[in-house]
Amino acid sequence: MEINKHVKALIDSISIGIFEKEHIIAMALLSAIAGESIFLLGPPGTAKSLVARRLKLAFKDGSAFEYLMSRFSTPDEIFGPVSISLLKNKDRYERVVDGFLPTASVVFLDEIWKAGSSIQNALLTAINERIYQNGRKTLYLPMKALIAASNELPAENEGLEALWDRFLVRMVSNCINSETTFFKMIRQKPQKAISVPSDLQLTDKIYNEWQAKIDEISIPDEICQIVSHIRRFMKEEAKEEKVNEMDYYIRSPLEEMFPSDANVGFS
Repeated sequence: MEINKHVKALIDSISIGIFEKEHIIAMALLSAIAGESIFLLGPPGTAKSLVARRLKLAFKDGSAFEYLMSRFSTPDEIFGPVSISLLKNKDRYERVVDGFLPTASVVFLDEIWKAGSSIQNALLTAINERIYQNGRKTLYLPMKALIAASNELPAENEGLEALWDRFLVRMVSNCINSETTFFKMIRQKPQKAISVPSDLQLTDKIYNEWQAKIDEISIPDEICQIVSHIRRFMKEEAKEEKVNEMDYYIRSPLEEMFPSDANVGFS
């Protein structure tokens, strides 16, 4: 099956019973294939968590992890508890990660900005490089998609800028706009668990093949000209507002490859 037809059929299948959110599901799937994470902004009850649950069905044998953050959330609740037996018997500090974020293929973190600094620091590497340092072990995460959500934007001057920067795709999940669609939703019968045909689900082989094809896409001159125009505009805006030029910049793809290089991606 051609990729375009495959993707359309897959989106249609996992969007059953969801109204005015097909574009968000499509963008979440695109983000997953591109290896990026997506942030959803919207009030409660606008299907943000449902998008993540449906996205999990797009992957064959996919596993999911979701968690509602609070100011009192601890790393144990996200990455797994510390193994008491290993600590006691072998003097090794490692977490039992099975069933937690490090072993999930689709992750949904609600109220992401309420996460404490210890969780934030671990998430930065998990989101950007898909790795997690579990004691002495470096775990390469099977995470294909991370969806974060909140009903508010991150507060300023609280150290959330780095985490915010990890979400290159940001979308608003609003309430249903059309009256006709609204009444169609409340009149529909309760949805049973949907079943996505196995031939539409993405296997690891298909997922990796699609990701490899991304590198084959050439960027046309028109896109380069648009990006160049935006870069110039942002520099002019920074000068006009008399702010640090680093407040306005376009992040380079090289920063994904070399995140520790402080000189990459800021010009």
